[in-house]
Amino acid sequence: MQVFRPVLLLFLAVVSLSTAVRAPAQTPSPRVADLPRDLWADLRALPSRENGLWLLGGSALTVAVYQFEDAEGAAEALDQGVWHVLSDVGNVWGDARLQVPLALGVWGVGAWTGHPREAVTGYAVSRGLLLTYATTSLIKVIVDRDRPNGGDRSFPSGHTAAAFTTAGVLTRRYGGWIGAASLVLAGCTAMGRMEDMDHWASDVAAGATIGWIIGRTVSREEPGAPRTWRLAPTGTGLALARGF
Repeated sequence: MQVFRPVLLLFLAVVSLSTAVRAPAQTPSPRVADLPRDLWADLRALPSRENGLWLLGGSALTVAVYQFEDAEGAAEALDQGVWHVLSDVGNVWGDARLQVPLALGVWGVGAWTGHPREAVTGYAVSRGLLLTYATTSLIKVIVDRDRPNGGDRSFPSGHTAAAFTTAGVLTRRYGGWIGAASLVLAGCTAMGRMEDMDHWASDVAAGATIGWIIGRTVSREEPGAPRTWRLAPTGTGLALARGF
């Protein structure tokens, strides 16, 4: 696709710049042998108060948009002007054929070039995507909802979940404009799935919730890691907090 190259270059530029402006981490780069242990730790970390609040908010949003969703109206609105371009970018960004190689690539290149921080980021996204694809695939089979375009297994949106998994990792590990850019791309993915009538609005809301929770869980703070500002749920809204 014509938008594939710009999206790829944007992601690589983000990773390269983050490497240049951040001090190298003191922790060693993760190894493939660490994956089973760390995946088990991720699963054990999923049940938490913060994740429960995100799940509650995301579920409420999913139910709310389900009451009013209009697949044809959403597709028509998004298939115009800049929204059409952003939706196309989002469809590419959320595709597993881009997400998975990029995550593995950042992990491998970071480890090979001696940049553990970037290696850990790629490793976290890789674990997050593995958990996200497993979760969404299972729910798709159980729910088996028809897509607006006539296909099957619509709920939840796997593309959206993957994009928000990456956003969850990047917002937690880097924040700032890197995190903001990842959220914009994730939002574009959600729009793209609706613009192509591959998903209902409630599908993308559920996918975003799943991906966001998993992404932030796999990138949770390690003991002794520096604290940064973050956006956290409070039960009645969102608050700016320091630390994880």
